[in-house]
Amino acid sequence: MNTFTLILLSLVLLGAVLSFYKRKILGSTVLRFFSFFLFFQFIYQLAAMLYSFVFTQHEPNYFIFNLTMPVNIAYFSALFYDIINHPAKRKFIAITTAINLLFYFINLAFIQGFFVLMTYSRTAMAVSLVIYSLLYFHEMLTSSTIENEINPTRNATFWIVTAIFFFYLCGTLTIIIWNYLAISNQFIGPLMTRIFGFLLYAMYIIGIIVHKTEDKQSIVS
Repeated sequence: MNTFTLILLSLVLLGAVLSFYKRKILGSTVLRFFSFFLFFQFIYQLAAMLYSFVFTQHEPNYFIFNLTMPVNIAYFSALFYDIINHPAKRKFIAITTAINLLFYFINLAFIQGFFVLMTYSRTAMAVSLVIYSLLYFHEMLTSSTIENEINPTRNATFWIVTAIFFFYLCGTLTIIIWNYLAISNQFIGPLMTRIFGFLLYAMYIIGIIVHKTEDKQSIVS
């Protein structure tokens, strides 16, 4: 387990602790459970690292990430469903979430299987989250009450959504060329994923730290 991995795990744990401490002032109902979601991510990422670096000699740990993917799909989708108010957008999120979960189990049973990285399911999830992020940004920018909102850079939701957007946008591009990366250099793919992960959790932490209690009406369409 290298230093970069330890730093990444420390960021996940720090984000979980900070979000738990500030959970009562976070505006979104689902976001108040963000700390528990980060604790969950910390546990399975720690398990994945221990499996590859301690219990085995760099054996692939893809099955751990495959196993936890439905939880990530469900939580992130619930988060966007909670923070987006437009009925049509919320319906779109609900439908695509159901499709993503169904496709995950089809992919697991009949296509890629459990012990290789389920790139098809992860790409479907990533594309969906990028679209959800764009829907959030559109609603934020076109809101009729935007002038009454606090500075978005003082809002944890904005930082978290922005982090999700860039992480899964970059992650999707990485997944698309994953097989090429694995052939040319088996370490570059995981390294890029860790770098993106570092930026993801760093932005989570920044958003939680700078978050101010919302005292205005939430964004409406």
